[in-house]
Amino acid sequence: MKQFVQLSLVLLFWGAVHHTSAQNPQDKASDHKSFKKGARLFKNGNFVKAEEQFQMLLDSGYRDNDLITYQAQVHLELHEPHAAKDVILLSKKRDQDLDYLLAISYYYLEEFEEAFVELSFVTDTATFHVKEMHDRIADVMHHYHDAQGYVIQNFGPEVNTKFREYAPVMYDGFSELLFTSRNDSSEYTAHDGLAFEAIHDTRIDSLNKWHVADPFEFHTAHEQRHDATVQVYRNHTKLITFHDGRLFKSHRVNNVWEEDGPLELHADEVATDTHCHISDDESSIIFASDFHTYGHNLDLFTAHKLEDGTWSEPEPIAELNTDFDEDSPFLAGDSTLYFSSRGHGSLGGYDVFKTNYDKKTKKWSKPINLDYPINTVAEDIYYSTYGKVAFISSTRNGGYGSLDLYRILLFNEILIGGTITDEKTGDPVPNAAVEIAYDSLYFRTYTDKNGKYEIYAPVNKNMKITVVDGDRQLSQGEYFLDVFFREEDNLKFDLEIPSKGAAAPVGSQLIHVEMKNDFAKKPYIKSVAKDQISGWSDSLKNHYEKVRIEHAPPGPGTVTVYLEFNSTELSSSVKEVLDELYKDLLKTGRYKVEISGHTDPKGPAAYNQKLSERRAKVVADYMFEHGFDAKRAKVVGFGESKLIDKTKSAEADAKNRRVEIRYY
Repeated sequence: MKQFVQLSLVLLFWGAVHHTSAQNPQDKASDHKSFKKGARLFKNGNFVKAEEQFQMLLDSGYRDNDLITYQAQVHLELHEPHAAKDVILLSKKRDQDLDYLLAISYYYLEEFEEAFVELSFVTDTATFHVKEMHDRIADVMHHYHDAQGYVIQNFGPEVNTKFREYAPVMYDGFSELLFTSRNDSSEYTAHDGLAFEAIHDTRIDSLNKWHVADPFEFHTAHEQRHDATVQVYRNHTKLITFHDGRLFKSHRVNNVWEEDGPLELHADEVATDTHCHISDDESSIIFASDFHTYGHNLDLFTAHKLEDGTWSEPEPIAELNTDFDEDSPFLAGDSTLYFSSRGHGSLGGYDVFKTNYDKKTKKWSKPINLDYPINTVAEDIYYSTYGKVAFISSTRNGGYGSLDLYRILLFNEILIGGTITDEKTGDPVPNAAVEIAYDSLYFRTYTDKNGKYEIYAPVNKNMKITVVDGDRQLSQGEYFLDVFFREEDNLKFDLEIPSKGAAAPVGSQLIHVEMKNDFAKKPYIKSVAKDQISGWSDSLKNHYEKVRIEHAPPGPGTVTVYLEFNSTELSSSVKEVLDELYKDLLKTGRYKVEISGHTDPKGPAAYNQKLSERRAKVVADYMFEHGFDAKRAKVVGFGESKLIDKTKSAEADAKNRRVEIRYY
C-alpha cells in the first residue's frame, strides 16, 4: 500500500553508546562512509538501514548536530518520537533544528506543554513554522480535553509487534479478523528496508483475548510482493486484496480461496489503487487511488458495474477529496461512509472522517472528524465499524511499535443490575448502598426491598465496588467489567455478601457482561465524554439519593450531597436533591435538621475546617431560601475530622467532600 509517515511511541535503549570513545576533535561524523551511506538511504526512504548507519556513529561517540539531526528525523519517520527525543538530548549544544525537532517529538508523544516550551526557543521562519505549530498544538489540546466516551483496546503482543500491523477486516463473524503485517518473518525486504506486506489472521477467544496471528495464505505465496487486506464481503465468500498497486478479487469454495484476478477500474492507465469498499452485489465501488493525480496524492473515486461486466469511468468524489491524501473508504451497515484523510483539518496525519450520501442532491455531506480518542496526533487509518464495535490502525502512544491494531467500543458505561444477597442465608439485602469508585469518580445506587439494584459501571476500568448498610460496610472488592459480544444481552451481576470475618477476595474479579452487537440504539449503554463524566457521576449518585428520598419511610434519616475539590458550589443535581428533600420530608415541619460540612484530608486542617463550615452554610442557605425554618436547623463544619473513607485515593476523597443533612 502507499507509504506514509506514521509516528508512534518506541523506546530505544541507548546503553550501547560509548561516551569514552577516543574521537579526534577534528574528526566529523559527516566525513565517515557510514554517515554518507546513511544520508543516501535516508534520501531514498530506507529509514531502517539509515538508522543502522547513523547508530554505528553514535555508538562510537560522535555527537555532531548534523548526525543527531539526521537520526532524530529517522526515528520520527520510523514512528519513534521517544527515541527521537532521546537522541536529541545527547547533543552537547542544541541548535534551532534540534529544538524544533524536539518540539515535534514532544508533540507526537502528546506532551504538549513541553512542546510549547521547546517552540519558544525557535524563531518563526519559512523553515520553522512556529506559529502554525503553536496553533495546532493549542487546537489539539482542546480536542483531547473534550474526549469522546469510547474504550480503546490494543490487540496486545500476540498480534501487534514493533513493526506494522494494519488494515483490520472482520472475517467469519465478530470472532475472527484478517489484517496486514510487515513483521520480520520474511527473509526479503522491500525498498524501504521493511518486510513485504503479508496477510495474517487472528481469532478472539472466550476470554476476549486475541490469539497469536498466523499467516493467511489463500493463493501461491509471493515472497517478494506486497499482499494486503482490503475487504471481505458476500457473507465471507468473497475477498478483495491489494497486490503491488492493484486490487484483486478472490472467492471461496469449500473453504478454499481462489484468486479471480484484478479489478480493472481504469482500463490501461497506470495508477496505484490502495483500498476500496465494494457493494455486496458488486454493482458499485468506492476506492482510493492516485488515478488522475499522477502519484502526487490519493483521492476517492466511485464507479459502477456496466451491463457488459466492466466498470464505468471512475468519478472523483469532489466534496470529499482535498489536496492531501484520502484513503481507506468503508461503508458501514447504516450507510455511513468512513474514510481517512490528511486534509479537512485533521489533528495530525491521517484522521478518520464520516459522511452520508444525499440521494436528492446526489452529494456527500460535509465530512465530520470522529475526534479524539479515535483520532490522535498520530496516524489513524483503516477504520471499520460493526454495530457498537470498531477497528482501527494507529501509531498512537502506548502501542507496541509503529502501526498497531486497536478495537474500539463505542461506549464507556453500561447499565448492570442484579441482586445483593446474604451469602450465609441467601436472603436479599434491602436498602443497601451499592457504590462504584474509579479514577476520581464515585457512583451510588440503592437496593430495593428485594435486594435488587441497577447502576452504570465503567467498561474496562479497574473499579472498587462497596456495599454499605447504614454505617456498616457489608462488602468491598476490586472488579473489572468486560463486554463480550454474544447473540443475547446478559447484563446481570449478582453479588453475595460474605459472612462477617470472611477473607477478602484476592485481586480483581471479572464482571462478565454479554451484549448483542448491532446498530440499534441501546438504552443501557452510554458514551459519556471526558469533560462531562464528573458531572454525570454527580448527577447519577444524586439521582439515586432522590429516589431514596421519594421512598423514605417515616422517621429519622440522612441525605448526603457531594461537592468538587476545594469548592462550595452546588451543582444542579445537588440542588435537585435538596429540592426533593424539602418537598417530600422537610416541608411538613415535623423534622429538625443538622447540616454538617466535611472535606477530604488534602490541605491544612485549619483551612479544611473553614471550608467545611462554608459548605454547610451554602447548603443551609439554599434550604432556608426555599422555605425551611432556620430555627429548626443546626449548621456545623467538621473539617477533615470525620472521614467516611480513610484510604488515600481519589475515590475516597470524592466520598469525603460532602455535606450531610440529618433529619430527626
